[in-house]
Amino acid sequence: MKRLCILMAVLVLLSSVSFSALAAGAEFEVKDGVLVGYHGSAANVTVPSNVVSIGANAFKGNTALKSLSIPNSVYEIGEQAFYGCSSLAAVSGGDQVSRVGDLAFYGAPYVEQSTVKYLMLGHVLLWYNGTSQSVTIPSHCTAVAAYAFMKCDTLTSFTAYDGLLSIGTGAFYTCSRLTDVALPSTVSTVGAYAFDGTPYLDSLGDFATVGDQVLIKYNGGESAVTVPDGITRIASHAFSSSKLRSVTLPQSVYTIDDYAFADCVGLTEITLNEGLVTIGNGAFRGCKSLGTLVTPKSLRYIGQKAYSGSSIASAVLTGSGLNVSYHAFQDCPALKYVLLSSDTEALYDNAFDNCSGLEGISIPPTLSEISSQALSNCPNVTVSCDENSRAQSALAVHRMNTVNGDCDSDRSLTVIDSSLIQYYIAGLMPLGGAQVAASDFNYDAVIDIRDAFWIQMKAVGLV
Repeated sequence: MKRLCILMAVLVLLSSVSFSALAAGAEFEVKDGVLVGYHGSAANVTVPSNVVSIGANAFKGNTALKSLSIPNSVYEIGEQAFYGCSSLAAVSGGDQVSRVGDLAFYGAPYVEQSTVKYLMLGHVLLWYNGTSQSVTIPSHCTAVAAYAFMKCDTLTSFTAYDGLLSIGTGAFYTCSRLTDVALPSTVSTVGAYAFDGTPYLDSLGDFATVGDQVLIKYNGGESAVTVPDGITRIASHAFSSSKLRSVTLPQSVYTIDDYAFADCVGLTEITLNEGLVTIGNGAFRGCKSLGTLVTPKSLRYIGQKAYSGSSIASAVLTGSGLNVSYHAFQDCPALKYVLLSSDTEALYDNAFDNCSGLEGISIPPTLSEISSQALSNCPNVTVSCDENSRAQSALAVHRMNTVNGDCDSDRSLTVIDSSLIQYYIAGLMPLGGAQVAASDFNYDAVIDIRDAFWIQMKAVGLV
């Protein structure tokens, strides 16, 4: 009996230990190595060793948090991760951190009350507390965080070693005496307004470039612009709210960063050449005069709200493994048709949300991922796709045209379909958005004589 009581007591103890461990673990919401949320109230927190990234807003507004220990597995801290943590005074570890998002520690004493000249977290310079006129940052620094030198009125020159990769949003904003900046060619990312309000920016000419030929600001006044060859990246807000009417990008540009052309309300035309890989979030948001969009085959990603609120009437989307992100074309009422090439890989939630004028979209059978909400609030759209394709099942709530090449929507292929397409190509008659989408017989996102030829061949039974 005594042994039984002892055994029961041990089981109860083990049960309580297990429950406590489970409860402690439940405080950390971790998904695929990303700490997306902390739900505890401890004053002293140690991030679990299986975490590789602390996500945006993970600890936001946690006023109980006083100290934080970051394991060396963590390499990234997201935007506003510790925003408003008004008691967070001490952070240890994190030796491998190489990226820190905007406002990650805003309102935390750890940064705002620091007296260290160079406040580093891993390889990131979070804050500069000095008053020197000339600054050379530590050699192991790979990133200057957002606002790190903001309003540093004593600073006149800044030097960084090879290995510096990125400069955050507003890093040197309104450093009113900063005239000399020496950046290595390793710098490939520069945040919005990083050098705004400095004499240095004014000295860089119409096309202000730094580091690895990153265009950080267009200082010119021309309405028709050809970006010089050799520029590799259009930085965030580089052209935003400018008076541009047309832009041609060279093949050397591989990335258009977030909001680069946002609110260019007079922009009617932009030429995107081969070599472009990424169009960032909100890159062309609010461009209310754009007419058409044709993407290069090199494109792989269109970001969230990239064209939200724009006036594009047609979108021809090609790209190697192209992903069209959430809300990419949200609120584009003038958009009539969309053609997707067979290289397109994914359409995410609400990609074309509230495109009330959208009449037709052509979706190839090779599309591997498509959200059932990709065409949310598009009441007039007809989906042209193959029978039994992913598009047909995922978008079943919408009208379907599953006869490939059926331009006149009579559920069959005839020479009339071929003739209509030939008249359209020759400019002899217009086609509605649903008709254009249905005309892309070979899913190459181009309506040409090849579509008409193969439709005619199939109509007469030769293929």
